[in-house]
Amino acid sequence: NERLYEGERTMHWCAYCATSLAKHELVYENVIDESIFVKFPIKNKKDEFLIIWTTTPWTIPFNLGVMVNPNLDYVKVKVGNESWILAKALAPNLVKELTKNEKNELTILEEFTGDKLLGLEYSAPFLEEFSQLKEIKNVNTKIHTVVMSEEYVDTKTGSGLVHMAPGCGPEDYEVGHRNGISPFNTITERGNFDETSGALKGLIAKKDDKKIIEMIRSKGFLVGETKIEHDYAHCWRCKHPVIYRTTTQWFFKIEDLKDKM
Repeated sequence: NERLYEGERTMHWCAYCATSLAKHELVYENVIDESIFVKFPIKNKKDEFLIIWTTTPWTIPFNLGVMVNPNLDYVKVKVGNESWILAKALAPNLVKELTKNEKNELTILEEFTGDKLLGLEYSAPFLEEFSQLKEIKNVNTKIHTVVMSEEYVDTKTGSGLVHMAPGCGPEDYEVGHRNGISPFNTITERGNFDETSGALKGLIAKKDDKKIIEMIRSKGFLVGETKIEHDYAHCWRCKHPVIYRTTTQWFFKIEDLKDKM
């Protein structure tokens, strides 16, 4: 007997070869990429923001949540006329870096553990670009809120808050699935934002990171950018960097007939 399961999954994808890739087909190379810090405005709060960091700016349009570690300490700090939420352990150096302020003074307004942020709603930068995103947000109230993740959030790098795009990475997909948040991704097999992507239509994932960063800046969400040297997955065939796509996949459950003989 066979039972067929169908569903969407996030896959490593080579836009140059226009094909998916298994983990064992990935080749990791040391590269220098653009990384950015982005502020997401907290709903119904004046000048209060969640600060996230990402090394994949092209995935920001597909953001559906922010991951926080429930066991870490977080702070709300005063930065000019704004209040920023970020991990306590990272706050002093990060605020100094992002504001170019040489003083070591840090005004902490509140301190709390990550679990207190669960469900906090924020405004995403590209909501207006995608009509389908508005539709799924109306159905799922967890979209564009803070969700919990002990395994994928730490204070080694970034801000202690992790941008989550379930359609753009296996870890994001896992946490999204756990919260009932389906993957969202409009990238074509050639790596282009498709015709439903509004002002992003025609841009190429990863290759056009700088253009997407400028769009984020123009919307007032960008707070900092820096170069990062890291290992990044490449296609074993063409040696181009991979991206992620949401594709429909089929899974077969095969019953072992030997057990019935």
